[in-house]
Amino acid sequence: MQTNEMHTYAQACEAKPQPEWFIGPIIALIYPFTLSCFNFYSVAITQGAGVGSWLMAGLMLTIAIFMPLIGLLAAIRLGRDTLHSPAEVLARRVAMVSAAVAPIFVFTGVIFLLLGKPTWDIGFLTAVWVTLIGWIACSDRTPAKPKRLAVNHQTLRFWHGVAAAAVVVYLGFHFSNHLFGLIGPEAHMAVMKVFRVVYRSAVIEPLLTLTFVFLIGSGAWMAWRLTDRQADAIRTFQIAGGVFLIFAITSHINAVLYLARVHFQIDTDWGFAVGAPNGMLKDAWSIRLLPYYFLAVFYVISHAFCGLRGVMLAHRVSDRTATRVLVAGMVFAALVASVIILAMSGMRLHFD
Repeated sequence: MQTNEMHTYAQACEAKPQPEWFIGPIIALIYPFTLSCFNFYSVAITQGAGVGSWLMAGLMLTIAIFMPLIGLLAAIRLGRDTLHSPAEVLARRVAMVSAAVAPIFVFTGVIFLLLGKPTWDIGFLTAVWVTLIGWIACSDRTPAKPKRLAVNHQTLRFWHGVAAAAVVVYLGFHFSNHLFGLIGPEAHMAVMKVFRVVYRSAVIEPLLTLTFVFLIGSGAWMAWRLTDRQADAIRTFQIAGGVFLIFAITSHINAVLYLARVHFQIDTDWGFAVGAPNGMLKDAWSIRLLPYYFLAVFYVISHAFCGLRGVMLAHRVSDRTATRVLVAGMVFAALVASVIILAMSGMRLHFD
């Protein structure tokens, strides 16, 4: 080993944990409490509180929605490094998971609800994130040999893309159904009954569920393989979006197939989705659904456009053009997510 390389190696071995390693889990640790603060001010508003409570409620909700994106930015920052120690790899993976804190919070809440301990979820997640912070701090900081991007998962990526394309068709119906919520729950239900003839048929529903399971498994495998390698911002955004969707799909399948149908034996209608009768904005538990829904819609559409960008590049479309299409897709995703959330929060269109 040359003198300069030995010096760099020695410096890395003696390096202290970097602050950016802990941004993701710290953000995830704080996240549930921002929603609790929103609920506090929301209750105050119902009791006649003034403008200050309205402003604080809006601020807390905005912070809660955008807080997981800070975890994404931390993952992007960590992904730019050219030399990865086990500690850095772990920090990057935890940052990506922290970007999925919204569906994790929902999924954990449902699990403890089923266990009969609905108030234990925040304590459990606090312990998990604190443990991860300690794990990162104590992990090996010895530099590892840089790895090249693996090329042995191209077949899996292809079938992952095919399965995702099939699911996008279903999600097109699903999201358009939610957009009818702007007219009212009755319009939403009327459209949903028509769509259910197809996607809840005895053939389509099991195939759709199996497709989601395949996407979860293949996505998790590829994310694990790619998170110990250097990546640009777009690749990290794509991987982080996939990690988010792993937790979101798992949470959604559990909520629909078990919580609603088996445990409560109720229909997964508009009321179930928005936490009726109180609604998302007025219920201490259901408020967690709002950031989850918004980011889920955003990541589903954006992740699809990330895949489209890859296909465009493979067909020799210029990087500039492909990236512009991705950015346009992200803007479109944010708009669709915003409209759906407004509908689920009670906004209605009236036609005279």
